[in-house]
Amino acid sequence: MKLLARYLLKELLVPLGVWVAFMFLLLFVMQFLRGTDVLLGSAVTLVDLGRLIAYLAPHFLVMALPIAFLLAILLGLGRLGEDRELTSLQALGISPLQLLAAPLAVGIALSAFMVLLTSTVEPWGLTGVKDLVGEVIQKNVAGDVKSGVFYEDLSDLTLYAQKVAPKGGGWTNVLLHDDRDPSSPLLVLAHKGSVGTSERGEALRIELKEGEVHRANRSSVDASVVAFDKAEINVGLGGSLSRRNRFRSPKEELTPVELLDAAKDAEERREDARPFLMALHSRLGNAVAPIAFALLGTPLAIGRRQAGRAWGYLLTLGGYVLYYLLSRAFEQMGQKGQMPVLVAGQLANVLFMAVGAFALYRVTRSGTVR
Repeated sequence: MKLLARYLLKELLVPLGVWVAFMFLLLFVMQFLRGTDVLLGSAVTLVDLGRLIAYLAPHFLVMALPIAFLLAILLGLGRLGEDRELTSLQALGISPLQLLAAPLAVGIALSAFMVLLTSTVEPWGLTGVKDLVGEVIQKNVAGDVKSGVFYEDLSDLTLYAQKVAPKGGGWTNVLLHDDRDPSSPLLVLAHKGSVGTSERGEALRIELKEGEVHRANRSSVDASVVAFDKAEINVGLGGSLSRRNRFRSPKEELTPVELLDAAKDAEERREDARPFLMALHSRLGNAVAPIAFALLGTPLAIGRRQAGRAWGYLLTLGGYVLYYLLSRAFEQMGQKGQMPVLVAGQLANVLFMAVGAFALYRVTRSGTVR
């Protein structure tokens, strides 16, 4: 039995590694294409892209492992069926239940690994992604200011510099028009200026020297002028960041302990705590998915006909899509209070385990492995 277990593990782990690599690359390309306006900006470096990959790797692994594992089961055990090895094993008295042991062990190991990822490095990575993308957006904004050209990409702000020194060397003869308060627009003129990012990454820090501030009041003819030797203006980028930063997902940036604390704080403020609890149980449900897929994928792989490889892959992908849709539907129901959040987080897994157990019973009962 040990020899059989090692053989089955080899048949599963090799395609699992291939599928994980493929899914990881696919997810990264899709995410990259969604953020090309940020990631292909004028200030982006190879170091920034390397940091982005490192930050996103845990999240992509959590997304890729369940579907990659399901496809690995179909490919690994399906190959044994096509080569008639399953028939030989059956002739030796090996039952489908014994064949389930290896996929189930791998599924449990993957689930434990995913729980570890979602509890530690995934929230850390997503927080790093948010900070990195915000930093890159701000660097792009700073780098896109050109000599003698009005820059108007910031909401209700217009920036102009007569001369921009290369490589962030500073600006000369700067104009900044702030129309965020329509009743009292602000015009800032300065001889010199430079730009940086705030420590928390939520604003551009514009440092101006030797200038004056003109403030108008549209409800009257009054206006005021204030001269300064040195001034610092923090230009909030909340609107720009929210439009450009497609990598943000606040609840996924929280660890399980932080989600529980947020739910507790919401209850103390008499607010709805279900979104935080649902996020926690949805994360746990996704981590348990490999176990459900082991129970479902094994009978599908050993029970399909030799000529049904394409149909088997289509059925597998369709099953994953169905799992995803059910998970999201139950998650919405849990958030609305239509079912307990614990049930909503695990119900898709329970249904797939039940279907898998029934399919395994059918294969065992039939006594044939095609």
